[in-house]
Amino acid sequence: MLFSIRSPANVRQYEGVLRSLAARGHEIQLVKEPFGTKWPPFVHQLVESCPSIRLGTLPPMKQDEWWEVATQFRRVLFYLRFFGPVYRETPALLARTEKRAPAWAVRLARACGAPGRWCLTRVVDLLEQSTRTAVHLQQYLRDQNPDLVVVTPLLVLKTAQLDLMRAATELGVRNVFGTASWDHLSSKSVLTLAPQRMLVWNDIQKQEAVDLHHVDPSRVVVTGAQVFDEWFDRTPSTTRAVFCERIGLRPDQPFLLYVCSSLLEASPDEPAFILRWVRHLRESGHAGLRECGILIRRHPERKEGWDQVDFTGLDNVVCWPPAGDSPVDRRSKTDYFDSLYHAVAVVGLNTSAMIEAAIVGRPVHTVLLPEFWENQEGTVHFHYLLKGPNAVLRATTSLDDHAREVAAILDGHDPDPGRSERFVRTFVRPAGLDVHSATRVVQELEALGSQAPPAPVPVPLRVRLLGPVIRLLLQPYARAVAAEILRAQEELRREGEQRLADHRQSKQPMLEEHRRRRIEEHRRRKKEAEEAS
Repeated sequence: MLFSIRSPANVRQYEGVLRSLAARGHEIQLVKEPFGTKWPPFVHQLVESCPSIRLGTLPPMKQDEWWEVATQFRRVLFYLRFFGPVYRETPALLARTEKRAPAWAVRLARACGAPGRWCLTRVVDLLEQSTRTAVHLQQYLRDQNPDLVVVTPLLVLKTAQLDLMRAATELGVRNVFGTASWDHLSSKSVLTLAPQRMLVWNDIQKQEAVDLHHVDPSRVVVTGAQVFDEWFDRTPSTTRAVFCERIGLRPDQPFLLYVCSSLLEASPDEPAFILRWVRHLRESGHAGLRECGILIRRHPERKEGWDQVDFTGLDNVVCWPPAGDSPVDRRSKTDYFDSLYHAVAVVGLNTSAMIEAAIVGRPVHTVLLPEFWENQEGTVHFHYLLKGPNAVLRATTSLDDHAREVAAILDGHDPDPGRSERFVRTFVRPAGLDVHSATRVVQELEALGSQAPPAPVPVPLRVRLLGPVIRLLLQPYARAVAAEILRAQEELRREGEQRLADHRQSKQPMLEEHRRRRIEEHRRRKKEAEEAS
């Protein structure tokens, strides 16, 4: 099995599946793309415990002029998708993609109406396929000769996974696209090919696959959310009192857990809001809100704004872990689960931690404020938590109302104690709370692997006929794109060297003072030794 991920961080989303496949005797070549970070310790630990998993890297595609041009066209398709009717109430998503799209595409999209954008989408799709970048990975697949290719997350802007999947379909290799996260189908790129199988979490994602990505429903299989399996069977490592003492909260008081989010670019700083939220609770007329512990779990990828926030004077409040932490190994997973389990309620803006809190059975609260509208109601996936009979969020539009709802939970008065479980039954484990989603994923992969390979999918006739002419016409553009990327990379390299030089220069006086002190210390010790002798 060739299991393709974009970056090592994606291993976490399918770690349970990989372990189960290895335990059942399957051989797995786990490959990442040839850029970004190295394999982290938790992946090496996975491989050490599962000898049938081998690590590898996809052949490099960056700086190939045709692949860079294909990436440009994919960014255009990514941009154009957010003009669709589903995204009329999500202007921030369109603005985000506009920054990444080529200037010529933005001008054309703005100038023409809906029919013109429809035509532009069809033309750009033809141009993207005409680059024929999948050919670069066909020989790689022949050499690897896998029985099955699994690809995740796939729906990102700059990735060779699209080329790998297209090469697999053209060669007749069994192939599967596994959904990585709850928001990817609605907020990331768009599928430009038809995978043999597509694995999704629930019926909501299946509908997204059909409506937003035009995948045949017969190819889409609901397996549940395998990434969350480990939170169902886990137990706390210690008591609440011991946990509170360890992290610096009062053990005699219940505590709230605030989980930070990965917000859109140019969003207001979340730390400033958290400080306002904490102060509002502390100024409440409710004694429980004034005394309860507050544990703030920082997002590990969001550093902005924290150096300007000071919780001095606010008792029983702690940020822990101090710099944020991703739950990727045994220690960090234990710490994270204990935080969820021992909290009386969980609060946040828009994060998958809300789903994990629901799995642990905690009430999940949010506040819908205008400054965060684009990150909450201005997205598609947030509404899956917010609306419907099985919505998990207890949402208010003011901090006063929010404080009253949280106070009721602290007092033991939950008006809807079954809300989190109802949500989990429909969104996370639709086959039943006792059915592991990873098991269903493995069963689907094994079932597909036991079938005859699919027939090779021929390159579309229009691409075969027009592709050579299109590539000839696009050659100057391809060279210009590649040259621009090289210039940008060279500029980044020079900027990095300059920052390093500036840093060394700023540290020079300190280094010289340190050297001087060491010399003086050496001379003093030498003199003392001579006098002693």
